[in-house]
Amino acid sequence: MSILKIPTAKIFERLLKPARYKGVYGGRGSGKSHFFGELLVETCQAERGTLAVCIREAQRTLAQSSKRLIEDKIASLGLGHGFKLFSDKIETPGDGLIIFRGLQDHTADSIKSLEGFRIAWIDEAQNLSARSLALLRPTIRARGSELWASWNGLQRRLMRVVEARGRRIGWDSIVSDTTDNAVSANNFIQAGYRLFEPETPWAWAHTLYWRKWLH
Repeated sequence: MSILKIPTAKIFERLLKPARYKGVYGGRGSGKSHFFGELLVETCQAERGTLAVCIREAQRTLAQSSKRLIEDKIASLGLGHGFKLFSDKIETPGDGLIIFRGLQDHTADSIKSLEGFRIAWIDEAQNLSARSLALLRPTIRARGSELWASWNGLQRRLMRVVEARGRRIGWDSIVSDTTDNAVSANNFIQAGYRLFEPETPWAWAHTLYWRKWLH
Protein backbone atom coordinates (compact mmCIF):
# COMPACT_ATOMS: atom_id res chain seq x y z
CA MET A 1 0.00 0.00 0.00
CA SER A 2 1.33 3.43 -0.96
CA ILE A 3 0.24 6.33 1.24
CA LEU A 4 -0.18 9.90 0.02
CA LYS A 5 -0.28 12.80 2.45
CA ILE A 6 -2.70 15.29 0.91
CA PRO A 7 -3.69 18.36 2.98
CA THR A 8 -7.45 18.30 3.58
CA ALA A 9 -9.61 21.26 4.59
CA LYS A 10 -10.98 20.64 8.08
CA ILE A 11 -14.55 20.82 6.84
CA PHE A 12 -13.98 17.72 4.71
CA GLU A 13 -12.10 15.65 7.29
CA ARG A 14 -15.15 13.61 8.32
CA LEU A 15 -15.44 12.43 4.73
CA LEU A 16 -12.07 10.69 4.94
CA LYS A 17 -13.55 7.96 7.13
CA PRO A 18 -15.13 4.91 5.44
CA ALA A 19 -18.88 5.32 4.86
CA ARG A 20 -21.40 3.84 2.46
CA TYR A 21 -22.66 7.33 1.48
CA LYS A 22 -20.73 10.60 1.36
CA GLY A 23 -22.30 13.83 0.16
CA VAL A 24 -21.26 17.48 -0.23
CA TYR A 25 -23.08 20.36 -1.84
CA GLY A 26 -22.14 23.96 -2.38
CA GLY A 27 -21.74 26.64 -5.00
CA ARG A 28 -19.02 27.05 -7.57
CA GLY A 29 -15.63 27.40 -5.91
CA SER A 30 -16.72 25.49 -2.80
CA GLY A 31 -14.00 22.87 -3.29
CA LYS A 32 -16.33 19.86 -3.32
CA SER A 33 -15.27 18.47 -6.71
CA HIS A 34 -11.59 19.08 -5.99
CA PHE A 35 -11.93 17.23 -2.68
CA PHE A 36 -13.57 14.18 -4.23
CA GLY A 37 -11.14 14.23 -7.16
CA GLU A 38 -8.16 14.14 -4.80
CA LEU A 39 -9.81 11.52 -2.58
CA LEU A 40 -10.42 9.28 -5.59
CA VAL A 41 -6.81 9.53 -6.77
CA GLU A 42 -5.56 8.96 -3.22
CA THR A 43 -7.79 5.90 -2.81
CA CYS A 44 -6.71 4.37 -6.12
CA GLN A 45 -3.04 4.91 -5.21
CA ALA A 46 -3.39 3.45 -1.71
CA GLU A 47 -5.77 0.58 -2.50
CA ARG A 48 -4.42 -1.15 -5.58
CA GLY A 49 -6.96 -2.60 -7.97
CA THR A 50 -9.74 -0.19 -7.01
CA LEU A 51 -12.54 -0.01 -9.59
CA ALA A 52 -14.26 3.38 -9.68
CA VAL A 53 -16.88 5.04 -11.86
CA CYS A 54 -17.52 8.77 -12.18
CA ILE A 55 -21.18 9.40 -12.96
CA ARG A 56 -23.45 12.13 -14.19
CA GLU A 57 -27.10 11.85 -15.14
CA ALA A 58 -26.42 12.92 -18.73
CA GLN A 59 -22.99 12.66 -20.31
CA ARG A 60 -22.84 12.88 -24.07
CA THR A 61 -19.07 13.44 -24.22
CA LEU A 62 -16.13 13.06 -21.86
CA ALA A 63 -15.83 16.85 -21.89
CA GLN A 64 -18.95 16.78 -19.67
CA SER A 65 -17.31 14.38 -17.20
CA SER A 66 -14.87 14.72 -14.29
CA LYS A 67 -12.05 13.15 -16.31
CA ARG A 68 -10.06 16.34 -16.87
CA LEU A 69 -10.23 17.24 -13.18
CA ILE A 70 -8.92 13.81 -12.17
CA GLU A 71 -6.14 13.96 -14.75
CA ASP A 72 -5.10 17.34 -13.36
CA LYS A 73 -5.04 15.90 -9.83
CA ILE A 74 -2.87 12.98 -10.95
CA ALA A 75 -0.41 15.42 -12.52
CA SER A 76 -0.34 17.85 -9.58
CA LEU A 77 0.31 14.98 -7.15
CA GLY A 78 3.19 13.68 -9.27
CA LEU A 79 1.60 10.28 -9.91
CA GLY A 80 1.92 10.13 -13.68
CA HIS A 81 4.10 7.01 -13.47
CA GLY A 82 1.40 4.93 -11.76
CA PHE A 83 -1.67 6.03 -13.71
CA LYS A 84 -2.17 5.49 -17.44
CA LEU A 85 -4.42 7.98 -19.22
CA PHE A 86 -6.54 6.91 -22.19
CA SER A 87 -9.17 8.74 -24.20
CA ASP A 88 -12.07 7.05 -22.38
CA LYS A 89 -10.63 5.72 -19.10
CA ILE A 90 -7.80 5.91 -16.58
CA GLU A 91 -5.92 2.79 -15.56
CA THR A 92 -4.76 2.90 -11.94
CA PRO A 93 -2.16 0.93 -9.94
CA GLY A 94 -2.75 -2.80 -9.51
CA ASP A 95 -5.01 -3.22 -12.56
CA GLY A 96 -7.50 -0.72 -11.18
CA LEU A 97 -9.71 1.44 -13.36
CA ILE A 98 -11.60 4.73 -13.40
CA ILE A 99 -14.35 5.04 -16.01
CA PHE A 100 -16.89 7.75 -16.82
CA ARG A 101 -20.58 7.14 -17.47
CA GLY A 102 -23.90 8.89 -17.93
CA LEU A 103 -26.79 7.05 -16.25
CA GLN A 104 -29.61 8.50 -18.32
CA ASP A 105 -29.37 5.86 -21.03
CA HIS A 106 -28.63 2.87 -18.80
CA THR A 107 -31.12 0.05 -18.29
CA ALA A 108 -31.41 -2.54 -15.54
CA ASP A 109 -29.41 -4.90 -17.77
CA SER A 110 -26.72 -2.54 -19.04
CA ILE A 111 -25.88 -1.17 -15.60
CA LYS A 112 -24.78 -4.66 -14.56
CA SER A 113 -21.48 -3.79 -16.23
CA LEU A 114 -20.71 -1.76 -13.09
CA GLU A 115 -21.03 -4.71 -10.72
CA GLY A 116 -17.78 -5.17 -8.83
CA PHE A 117 -17.00 -1.45 -8.79
CA ARG A 118 -16.22 -0.20 -5.29
CA ILE A 119 -16.58 3.58 -5.70
CA ALA A 120 -19.18 5.58 -7.58
CA TRP A 121 -18.80 9.36 -7.58
CA ILE A 122 -21.94 11.19 -8.73
CA ASP A 123 -21.03 14.71 -9.77
CA GLU A 124 -23.73 17.29 -10.58
CA ALA A 125 -25.91 15.08 -8.39
CA GLN A 126 -28.71 17.63 -8.28
CA ASN A 127 -29.60 16.37 -11.78
CA LEU A 128 -29.68 12.67 -10.88
CA SER A 129 -33.12 11.13 -11.37
CA ALA A 130 -34.80 8.81 -8.87
CA ARG A 131 -34.73 6.11 -11.55
CA SER A 132 -30.96 6.39 -11.98
CA LEU A 133 -30.36 6.27 -8.23
CA ALA A 134 -32.59 3.20 -7.95
CA LEU A 135 -30.49 1.48 -10.63
CA LEU A 136 -27.17 2.52 -9.14
CA ARG A 137 -27.53 1.73 -5.44
CA PRO A 138 -27.99 -2.06 -5.70
CA THR A 139 -25.34 -2.29 -8.43
CA ILE A 140 -22.49 -0.72 -6.43
CA ARG A 141 -22.42 -3.34 -3.71
CA ALA A 142 -18.87 -4.72 -3.61
CA ARG A 143 -17.37 -5.20 -0.16
CA GLY A 144 -16.59 -1.78 1.32
CA SER A 145 -18.29 0.03 -1.56
CA GLU A 146 -19.04 3.75 -1.30
CA LEU A 147 -21.30 6.15 -3.16
CA TRP A 148 -20.12 9.76 -3.24
CA ALA A 149 -22.27 12.67 -4.37
CA SER A 150 -21.49 16.33 -5.01
CA TRP A 151 -24.24 18.88 -5.64
CA ASN A 152 -24.31 22.44 -6.81
CA GLY A 153 -26.04 24.93 -4.50
CA LEU A 154 -29.74 24.30 -4.05
CA GLN A 155 -32.81 26.41 -3.48
CA ARG A 156 -34.40 26.35 -0.02
CA ARG A 157 -37.17 23.97 -1.06
CA LEU A 158 -34.65 21.46 -2.37
CA MET A 159 -32.36 21.99 0.62
CA ARG A 160 -35.04 20.41 2.81
CA VAL A 161 -35.21 17.39 0.52
CA VAL A 162 -31.45 16.91 0.69
CA GLU A 163 -31.44 17.28 4.48
CA ALA A 164 -34.20 14.69 4.88
CA ARG A 165 -32.30 12.25 2.69
CA GLY A 166 -29.09 13.01 4.57
CA ARG A 167 -30.71 12.09 7.89
CA ARG A 168 -32.01 8.82 6.45
CA ILE A 169 -28.61 7.71 5.19
CA GLY A 170 -26.57 8.95 8.14
CA TRP A 171 -24.87 12.21 7.15
CA ASP A 172 -23.40 14.17 10.07
CA SER A 173 -23.86 17.65 8.66
CA ILE A 174 -24.33 19.74 5.55
CA VAL A 175 -21.93 22.52 4.62
CA SER A 176 -22.35 25.25 2.04
CA ASP A 177 -20.98 28.64 1.14
CA THR A 178 -22.45 31.79 -0.35
CA THR A 179 -21.42 35.22 -1.42
CA ASP A 180 -21.84 37.85 1.27
CA ASN A 181 -25.36 39.09 0.55
CA ALA A 182 -28.50 39.53 2.64
CA VAL A 183 -30.78 37.30 0.55
CA SER A 184 -28.53 34.24 0.73
CA ALA A 185 -27.81 34.79 4.41
CA ASN A 186 -31.52 35.03 5.22
CA ASN A 187 -32.25 31.81 3.31
CA PHE A 188 -29.63 29.87 5.26
CA ILE A 189 -30.59 31.33 8.64
CA GLN A 190 -34.26 30.47 8.10
CA ALA A 191 -33.24 26.94 7.07
CA GLY A 192 -31.40 26.45 10.37
CA TYR A 193 -27.82 26.96 9.18
CA ARG A 194 -25.27 28.86 11.22
CA LEU A 195 -22.12 30.71 10.22
CA PHE A 196 -18.79 29.09 10.97
CA GLU A 197 -15.17 29.79 10.10
CA PRO A 198 -13.38 26.90 8.36
CA GLU A 199 -9.79 26.33 9.37
CA THR A 200 -8.81 26.51 5.70
CA PRO A 201 -11.24 28.66 3.67
CA TRP A 202 -11.67 27.23 0.18
CA ALA A 203 -13.52 29.96 -1.69
CA TRP A 204 -12.95 33.57 -2.65
CA ALA A 205 -12.74 36.59 -0.36
CA HIS A 206 -16.00 37.76 1.27
CA THR A 207 -17.48 34.25 1.16
CA LEU A 208 -19.79 33.18 3.99
CA TYR A 209 -19.60 29.58 5.21
CA TRP A 210 -22.62 27.78 6.65
CA ARG A 211 -23.14 24.49 8.48
CA LYS A 212 -26.18 22.61 9.69
CA TRP A 213 -25.80 19.56 11.93
CA LEU A 214 -28.31 16.83 11.13
CA HIS A 215 -28.07 14.90 14.40
